[in-house]
Amino acid sequence: MEKIYMKLQDILDTESINDTDVLEDFEDWDSLSIITLITFLDKEYNIVLYTNEIKSAKTIGDLLQIIQKKKQ
Repeated sequence: MEKIYMKLQDILDTESINDTDVLEDFEDWDSLSIITLITFLDKEYNIVLYTNEIKSAKTIGDLLQIIQKKKQ
């Protein structure tokens, strides 16, 4: 999960993230960021996430829970 945290920090253009951070509060959280995340997860972990799944996440923690479920 550390690699995913690091990628999210890169996507969101921030020094650090916390599970309680609200995704919509990040200026760089947009459709391009979502596509970048989907591509990264597919290439690195063979995880297929859909836009509607990602958009249902309100916080970093919510997003990571969705990713964790897909990894199983």
